[in-house]
Amino acid sequence: MHTIVVIIHVVVSLALVSIVLLQHGKGAGIGAAFGGSSQTVF
Repeated sequence: MHTIVVIIHVVVSLALVSIVLLQHGKGAGIGAAFGGSSQTVF
């Protein structure tokens, strides 16, 4: 059971990383604007 949970965790983590990388390529301008605004807030 533990092995199944670990495998699911790894698969979901890799999927999230790939989604973030794909979205970074498409909306770089939005990410830069959000990054700039977050720096001013903090």
